[in-house]
Amino acid sequence: MALGDVAGQQRAVRFLKQLVKKDAIPHAFLFTGMPGTGKLAAAVEFARVLECVRPVEFDACGRCGPCNKISEGVHPDLIQVRSDGASIKLDQIRELRERFRFRPFEGKWRVVIIRDAQKLLEQAANALLKILEEPPPGNVFILLAPEAQMLLPTIVSRCCHVRFQPLDDTIVAEFVERQSGLPPDRVAEIARLSAGSIEKARWLTEEDRIAGWTKVVHNLEKLDGLPILDLFQTVSEWAGKAAREDVEQDLECARLWVRDLILLRTGADHPLTFSISDKTKEAARRVAPESLFLLYKDIEQAMQNLKVNANLQLTLEGVCLAVKDSVYGQGDWNSFSKGRQDLPL
Repeated sequence: MALGDVAGQQRAVRFLKQLVKKDAIPHAFLFTGMPGTGKLAAAVEFARVLECVRPVEFDACGRCGPCNKISEGVHPDLIQVRSDGASIKLDQIRELRERFRFRPFEGKWRVVIIRDAQKLLEQAANALLKILEEPPPGNVFILLAPEAQMLLPTIVSRCCHVRFQPLDDTIVAEFVERQSGLPPDRVAEIARLSAGSIEKARWLTEEDRIAGWTKVVHNLEKLDGLPILDLFQTVSEWAGKAAREDVEQDLECARLWVRDLILLRTGADHPLTFSISDKTKEAARRVAPESLFLLYKDIEQAMQNLKVNANLQLTLEGVCLAVKDSVYGQGDWNSFSKGRQDLPL
């Protein structure tokens, strides 16, 4: 594999090759984009370009000693920093700093890839910032994160920002077909639901994942006219049966559902991820686009809250209340279900 082989990211690849061509390599990069769009693959292949001794058209040859060592994961000048448990800790950055006392062992560059840089603890982030403020010569940092906002602004300002776009459905479908051997209709459905992420597509190939997302969409559409007490009961059952990781995926489904509503409301010529009911389509067309954008941000914030151990049920209640208010309005709020309203006083 070479940098030019990173699928679906022609703009990012072209930009990186231009830097190599001009011999203008920044000391730090920030690669952002949803998981499964090729950030890590591009980072490794860019490191291969920098270490290659026989480059071809500003890309790695894939055959020289350094290229082979990177393929085998044994190149001494390619360092990958991963989270230790749920976070990247200060000791990991201190250990990294010790390595900078020495020049790169074999080539001109030492490349440090920091995976899931958004998991840097505050002290670790500040320690990394000090390194980036006075970068040791011959070292290139590549930070990977879903979004720049998840890092310290001072770190982002010291990086060359490269954005990775969601992959085309055709690229995702080719991967799923190659890896799973599923029938074409199932492959197409998974590619559509993955929203451009190979990682999401891989998750959706697992048994009952699509059925689970279908149920989430059903629950969201059921909020239309649902009395408040029944809403809390529904959320309680939802939270009680799901693990934290599953709820995070459920909120990802809710976010994609709201994205569909935004596309419907703005008249964008783009295929929808889910099959939206006519009643929900009509409700979405009555909502101000700004309200849907705010709802989208609310769900993203709820997803981030879960990652730092927010209460599952309270998080889901907040999302469902926000959906009910933003999409369906407050006009049909009742405290009691129809059966309870008919009880004699």
